[in-house]
Amino acid sequence: MAGVKAMDHTLFDEFKIKGIWWNPNNPEKKEAGFLFFSEMNIELELIGSLTERYLNSGLQEYEILHGVSDKGENFTLMHCYVKKFEFSAPGFQTETFSIHSFIVGDCFDSLEEIHFHSISFQPTYLTEWIGRHVFLESKMKSDDENSSFNGETVSINQVDNFSYYIDSLQAKITETQLTKISSDPSKKVLWTNKSGIEIVPDKKMNLLWFEKNMYLFNDLLNLFIGHATYFESIILFGDEQQIKGSNYKIRKEHMYFFKQDKSKLKDNFHWSDVILSFKDVDKDLHQIINLWFKNHQSLEVVYDLHFGDFYKNVYIDVSFLNAIQVLEIYHRKNFEGKIYDKIEYRRLKNQLREVIENKFPEDFVKIVESKVNYGNEFSLAMRVKEIIFNFREETRAKLLGNEEQINVFIRQLVDTRNYLTHHDSDAKKYLLREPIQKYYAIQRLKSISTLILFLEVGLEEELMITKIMGSRQYSDKLITAKEILNYK
Repeated sequence: MAGVKAMDHTLFDEFKIKGIWWNPNNPEKKEAGFLFFSEMNIELELIGSLTERYLNSGLQEYEILHGVSDKGENFTLMHCYVKKFEFSAPGFQTETFSIHSFIVGDCFDSLEEIHFHSISFQPTYLTEWIGRHVFLESKMKSDDENSSFNGETVSINQVDNFSYYIDSLQAKITETQLTKISSDPSKKVLWTNKSGIEIVPDKKMNLLWFEKNMYLFNDLLNLFIGHATYFESIILFGDEQQIKGSNYKIRKEHMYFFKQDKSKLKDNFHWSDVILSFKDVDKDLHQIINLWFKNHQSLEVVYDLHFGDFYKNVYIDVSFLNAIQVLEIYHRKNFEGKIYDKIEYRRLKNQLREVIENKFPEDFVKIVESKVNYGNEFSLAMRVKEIIFNFREETRAKLLGNEEQINVFIRQLVDTRNYLTHHDSDAKKYLLREPIQKYYAIQRLKSISTLILFLEVGLEEELMITKIMGSRQYSDKLITAKEILNYK
């Protein structure tokens, strides 16, 4: 049976590659086998073995393996673990590797060697979010008055794709369009268009740099859309190569494949599902992207916690604690968070040490000192309150209610967080015991985090709260949250 080319596939496909595979540190030993790719699993099954199993025991790991397919494609397989090793007599050895990711287009000898000029990737929903009218339809009619002939034509609309130099990234980010046509002249003609993103740094960068910033851009798209987004295809561009018989040069293309759990992928996504559309931010997009990458230096953990929940199915208590932690970490990064002036608190701390050192046992003194070291830090209640009351009064009222209702909500968060952390329900009047209460508290916390991240990239608070309150993600949930959580 004829094999397939990996370069003809996307990260949404399942395919099998026939090839010869080897360890670059032992290129003389090559084995035949199959590389299997699916969204949840990448495996290499060999008829033979690359591992001297009888000389080693335990988990065998290879940073890189090489391969060439029956179609002549070169492969670099990365982070390869021996999953299964079998030997039977009579019979032959077989070996199965679990593969983290792979690159099609070259055999790189080490991870440190893998550098590229640029990257182009297609996130899900980007086309809908941008909402450009790429195709134009028009009707045509015969000039002959006696003819009944008429028809339709479709043409490609020339659009101005955005392209910005991002100072904080030292790279250019450009919108791309990929238009394809497939046809059966007797039945149909199908034109499709996919929007993508290209990132071109000032100098060649390694794979980790491209991967990190690809995900960062995707997180910004997650913020706008309010849903988990995934990668349909990823192309990495290498050095320029001369086209034979011409004066033109093109960059060598490599495709990057890795596992994605697409369980949160929406089947019927529509542009109206987004919180903030491209048209809403078009004029400010350059500034937004620049601030997004710049803020990552200080808000990396906030990004990871907030967007990580988009992709994971976790227990409601874990989701609640994560949502609380987003606000707690954000406050530590962006607010002073000290009860006393630092110099004054140091003076008070020294006075306390002088008093207790000569009157109490050493072990007790150590316990007190460890607590005093953090005694000038804001409590969780103080942190959440400062974040919320930093919003406009109208914003607070839309999200949560009046001042009394906000204070009750903060008490609910603190009592529930403390109970989930210490499992002590004593004197916790505002403890949220029911899953439905925690669910709507989480929705409130997520809406607050979403608003914060919008404000961090320079967007207007009045517009952002209007967009959040009008979105499919939050509108009904925030109304119901008031009904369930706003009690005395």
